[in-house]
Amino acid sequence: MKIAVVGPAYPFRGGIAHYTTLLASHLSAQHDTRLYSFERQYPAFLFPGRSQFDPSDRPLASIEIRRWLIPYWPLSWRRVTADWSVWRPERVVIQWWVPFMAPMTAWLLARARRLNMCSTLICHNVLPHEQKKLDGALIKFALSRADHLIVHGQPDRERALKLLPQAKVKVVALPSYAGLRAGDWTRERARAELKLVRPTLLFFGFVRPYKGLLDLIDALPAVLAEIDVDFLVVGEIWGEAAPYHDRVRALGLVDRVRFVDRYVSNEEAALYFAAADLVVLPYRDATGSAVLQLAFGLGVPVVATRAGGMGEIITDGATGFLVEPGDVTGLSRAIVRFFHEERALTFQHNIAQQIDRFSWDRLVDVALNLTQE
Repeated sequence: MKIAVVGPAYPFRGGIAHYTTLLASHLSAQHDTRLYSFERQYPAFLFPGRSQFDPSDRPLASIEIRRWLIPYWPLSWRRVTADWSVWRPERVVIQWWVPFMAPMTAWLLARARRLNMCSTLICHNVLPHEQKKLDGALIKFALSRADHLIVHGQPDRERALKLLPQAKVKVVALPSYAGLRAGDWTRERARAELKLVRPTLLFFGFVRPYKGLLDLIDALPAVLAEIDVDFLVVGEIWGEAAPYHDRVRALGLVDRVRFVDRYVSNEEAALYFAAADLVVLPYRDATGSAVLQLAFGLGVPVVATRAGGMGEIITDGATGFLVEPGDVTGLSRAIVRFFHEERALTFQHNIAQQIDRFSWDRLVDVALNLTQE
């Protein structure tokens, strides 16, 4: 079967770029697959981060990438569909995550239909985390043109059906990012490299308001009253960094909280996960979380909120602890309980038993079965 995959990929950075690359790689193991990514992704004035590019030495998977698309330049869209006209793929799988991509996505889907290609849109966020006035219309404009939608949590399925009641929507668990084991760090080597001597909490990924980092900082004094821990915040802060640093200073936590305020490479990410005892995801809002699946793939236990689909991934008390979003007291108690009850080995064992739920092969099977229907 010939399958076209469209979405961000290396050298662009972020979880969706990793996802697109890994998906195309797994599809290519059994099918003739072409990956179409971006020449340019966002105009600089629309991008809140410092760089759009990944500092990693190499992508997570090796696959040829046609870096042709510019989402605000329609001639680049035609280059992709002209290739489809010659190559004649039967299927197209497109990544969806922000309304900015709606015109390009809608045009590609419309052209795919004219070429008798069955289309699947993988929705990482049906709705953006920070919504604007025209987002709803743009989202419906794009999503309505796909034959099938795949989402990674029941909340996003409900959002999709609220917008498009007749849509065909399938929920599939977000796959694991175990490929980030780059560097083969042991716990001992990683902790020595980072000069860590106490149990360590890790918050990883872009720092944005909806991810609840301030709640976790507020929970730390209660944690420190019971457990002597260090806290790593590893990820680029989008927007003002001052509120986070000010809160740390106000709570007297400067010697316990270490900020790595930048996007880290795949190789360096593996270092921080190897060193951590516990990953904490205090999100106020979410759809899914690539950080959660990265932690599971690397065997690191998790405390998280029930935001979005995270409660569908974590089995409370078996593969992690869950608390309500915004519950600072519940967050501190869950962290303390993890250490007092020595749950690390139990959680790691249970995660390993369930890891098949989060395989890329499962996602590929669902995507191809949808198109065959």
